[in-house]
Amino acid sequence: MPPKRKYDDDYIKLGFTSIEINGEPRPQCVLCATVLANDALKPAKLERHLKTVHPKFCDRSREFFEGKLTNLKKMKLGPSGSSYATSEKTLSASFEVSKLIAKSKKAHTIGESLIKPCMLKVAEELLGAEAQKKIREIPLSNDTVKSRIQKMSTDIEDQVIDKIKNSPYFALQCDESTDVSQCCQLLVFIRYLEDNTMFKEELLFSQELKTTSQGADVMNALSQYMEEHGLMWERLAGICTDGAPAMLGSRSGLAALIKTKNPSAITTHCVIHRQALAAKTLPECFTMALKTAIKVVNFIKKSALNTRLFKQLCSDMNSEHETLLFHTEVRWLSKGNMLSRLYELREEVKIFLINKENKELLDQFCEPEFIIRFAYLVDFFAQINKLNLQLQGSGNLKLQGMSNIFAYGDKIRAFIAKIELWMNKIERKNFSAFDTLNQIIDGQGADIKEEIQKNMMLHLTNLKSEFNRYFPDCEDKSIQKLIRNPFIVNVFEVSDEIQEEVIEMQHDTNLKDTFESGINLEDYWSQKAISFPKLRDIAIRYLTLFSSTYLCEQGFSALLIIKNKHRNRLDATADMCLALSSTEPRIQKLVKSMQSQKSH
Repeated sequence: MPPKRKYDDDYIKLGFTSIEINGEPRPQCVLCATVLANDALKPAKLERHLKTVHPKFCDRSREFFEGKLTNLKKMKLGPSGSSYATSEKTLSASFEVSKLIAKSKKAHTIGESLIKPCMLKVAEELLGAEAQKKIREIPLSNDTVKSRIQKMSTDIEDQVIDKIKNSPYFALQCDESTDVSQCCQLLVFIRYLEDNTMFKEELLFSQELKTTSQGADVMNALSQYMEEHGLMWERLAGICTDGAPAMLGSRSGLAALIKTKNPSAITTHCVIHRQALAAKTLPECFTMALKTAIKVVNFIKKSALNTRLFKQLCSDMNSEHETLLFHTEVRWLSKGNMLSRLYELREEVKIFLINKENKELLDQFCEPEFIIRFAYLVDFFAQINKLNLQLQGSGNLKLQGMSNIFAYGDKIRAFIAKIELWMNKIERKNFSAFDTLNQIIDGQGADIKEEIQKNMMLHLTNLKSEFNRYFPDCEDKSIQKLIRNPFIVNVFEVSDEIQEEVIEMQHDTNLKDTFESGINLEDYWSQKAISFPKLRDIAIRYLTLFSSTYLCEQGFSALLIIKNKHRNRLDATADMCLALSSTEPRIQKLVKSMQSQKSH
């Protein structure tokens, strides 16, 4: 083995200092921080590097290179002598992986226990030892991932707060629920106009309510947060809640308390909750049919053995599905999905009940009148589920589409009109609107008794009445017309303060062409109507409003994954922020604000 070469102080004239790696001196260029092998400690090799890599510095003095050496020593170098850029990349990679962990709602320990070993194994197979060495330097311990997530969460919050402060209005939706550790969690989402061009929805904050969850408790949490972050109540366009007494109570509810801060704030009851409440109008005969269906499902799924036997039966019969679905009252789509699956597997269910010799359930399930009512329920709840899914919209593209309060109103009014259509058809014994029921009538020649027909009419009459009760046409019609189409509104139907702007807008041909080209309301009023400040202000205020608390429902679903029985002591605030936010953290800014550290 050849002897190790030594560094000579005169090598600084060639632009090289010395760094010790694995017990041997190696030359390091003071200009580019490149580290050469020990056998390069020869004047000829060092001079060749200077002439080929840095030719314009060949004639510089010793003092120049000593100055560069001073600058090099100030840099934060890794033990291999690599520049801070490499360490910066490992820190950036640590943030990126931590972000993916949070967005995937995984435990923080997965970084060190799974992700890093996987990367090392891939590097070993495909990239070699040098890549493995770099991967080992990425900090991904449990505490490190937690710290990264907290920093990114704070950065996202800072960005969102800055944008909210520049928005003319903002709206809130809030709800509370109990997590796996029996803690009451409050979620608050916000909708605002970003950069005066587009509406955006974000998680504003999540917070544990230490004691009760009354309207006053929620209000205290809201007030404290808004004061700490400098958000003005005057800009609150409205708030949407689930309609519980704690939220909409006339005296001590959250809505009433918010009115004390901003009397003009509009409070709304979640349109999806209202729709679910309005749908609970079944007459007794249909309620009994529903209970029978639930009883059949529960009998088959009540034991693991029955479930396996039924699955095998379905497999033997080449059925499309092999399992039934449980009914859960609190789940919006549960009834419809359960009934639809039960109807699809009705022949398999009959055979199973025969095999199990459950004559009572079999007789109920095969009764002609039950089959008629069952088919009607399948069709009815399919329509309810369809409406519910239409209402589960949001302003963010990542959350499936853009909707505003007027779009939700359209869907509800369309459904009420459908109810009237169905009533008209049923009265004439035309059941074409109900596909499943119609197939039974046409295919099996089933006869609809007058009593069942009357119960259908009674059900739909009550349903229409409930929808009208839960969805009164409470919006100012003149304002609604103005926002939806300012070019056809009668100028005498709007207030004196905006009449002249309405006239000016109606006579702006270019603007009218833009509106009629199919631009959505949000883009039109936020981007194209800037020269009409009074009209734009009214429109932005109404378009900012939430119509449902669907984002909160999504948030609670995410919370169940993040804070589960294995992580029941976790403070999920930062993880929730990254998992639910569409705003990206400014990782490079965070990297520059802190020093890199080795994995531990």
